[in-house]
Amino acid sequence: MPTDGDRALDFLKKLSFPRLGGSQEEKKAAEMIAEELRSIGLEPRLEEFEVWSYANPYAKVEVLEPYTAEIEASALGLSGSTPPGGIEAPLKYIETGTVEFINDVEGCITLATGNGGAKGYERSKKKGVLGRILIGRQGAGLFNLAVNSFQFERFGKLPSAWIRYEDGLDLIRKGATKVRLIVSQDEFKSMSRNVVVDIPGTSEPEEIILIGAHYDSVYDIDGAHDNAAGSATILEMARHFAAHPARRTLRFVWFGTEELGLKGSWAYIERHADELKKHVFMVNVDVAGSIIGTNNASVMASDKVLNYLDVMGKEYGIGLSARSSIYSGDCIPLGYKGVPSVTFARGGGGPIHTKADTACDIDAKHLAMLGDFVLDFTVRMANSVTFPFPREIPESIRRQTREYIENAGKVLDEGADKK
Repeated sequence: MPTDGDRALDFLKKLSFPRLGGSQEEKKAAEMIAEELRSIGLEPRLEEFEVWSYANPYAKVEVLEPYTAEIEASALGLSGSTPPGGIEAPLKYIETGTVEFINDVEGCITLATGNGGAKGYERSKKKGVLGRILIGRQGAGLFNLAVNSFQFERFGKLPSAWIRYEDGLDLIRKGATKVRLIVSQDEFKSMSRNVVVDIPGTSEPEEIILIGAHYDSVYDIDGAHDNAAGSATILEMARHFAAHPARRTLRFVWFGTEELGLKGSWAYIERHADELKKHVFMVNVDVAGSIIGTNNASVMASDKVLNYLDVMGKEYGIGLSARSSIYSGDCIPLGYKGVPSVTFARGGGGPIHTKADTACDIDAKHLAMLGDFVLDFTVRMANSVTFPFPREIPESIRRQTREYIENAGKVLDEGADKK
C-alpha cells in the first residue's frame, strides 16, 4: 500500500500549529494523533513525563556605544531573564562561542555564531559572562530555540537572545562596544507525553522495530517540515501495518518535547529500559515533504544498512544520500542504549526553527516520495525471515553519540552505551 500523500498532507496541515513541548498545544497535538490511531482500530497510550517549558519570551538588543541602535531579537528559551531594565555591559565578539574563544569576558555580553554547547555554556558562566547574543544563519531570520535544560540545571541561567545574521554582521562591522540586553520569559515545569502504539508481530513478536517521529515544534512556529511532516509520514505507515501486520512487532512512537533536548526519547528509554534489548532497530523520520529538497538517510547502524539503503535508493531513483552519521534527533538516546537506527529526512524547504517553517512549500507528491521509500524499507525488515542486519553500532558512531550527549550537557552513565 503506497503512502497516500493527499491524506498525509491534510493531516500535516491540521498539525501545523505552534506546539512547544509542555504546552497545552502540544497536548492537543498528541490527542489528535491518538484519535487518528483509534480511527484505524489501534489502541494508543499516552506516556507522560515532566519537562521544563516556557512562555511569553521577549528579547531586545540596544547598542549604546559608539553609536545607538535597536535590534530585534528572540529570547533563547529557558535561558533565564535579565532584570526588567536589562543588562548594560561591554560587548565582546567571541567568534563561534566555543571554549577557545571565551577569554577575557568577565562582566561582558558576548556575541557569537553559536552557543558553544555545554562546555561553552559552562565556561561562559565560570568566566563571568553576564549575557549572550547569538547570531543566526545567513538568510534564516530569527530563530526560536531553547537551551537544553541539562545545561542550566548544572550550570545555572545565562540570559541569551538570538539576532539575525545581518544584524550580527552590522554589530561587528560598526564596532559596537557597549550594549543593553533585555530578556524576559516565564519558565516552569510541565507535563509532556509520548504517543505509543504497538502492532504485534505475527511470528516474531519478541523482536521490536521502533518507528519514530517527534510531533512538537519550537516556540510560536508551525513546524510543518519539522516535524508535522514526519508525524504524518509514520501515521501513514501505521495505517499500512494495522491492515497488514508484519512478522515482527512494530512500535510507533510520536515523541514529545524533542525540540527542548530530546526529552521524549530520554523518557522513553528510561520507561522501557527492560525492553530495550528486544528493540532490533529504529526507523526515525525527522523533517520531510519539501517540494524543493533532497532525500537523506543518516545511518547509526552497521555498514550493511548503509549499503542496503544505497542499493534501494538507486532502485527507487530518488537521489537518496545515505551516509554513516549521527543525527540530532530522537535516535540519539536509543543509539546510546545500543539500538541501531536510520533517520530519514527531506530537507531544503523554509529554514526550520523560524517563521518560514510552514506548509507552503510542501506537497503530497514529495511527502509520498520519501514516505513510500521508508515504508518499503520497513516492510522488508519487518517481514524478513531472519532479521537482515546485525544489532550493532560502529564504534565511531558510538563515540560521536557520546560526544553529542556530553555537548548537550547530560551527565552520562559510564558504560551505558555498551549494553
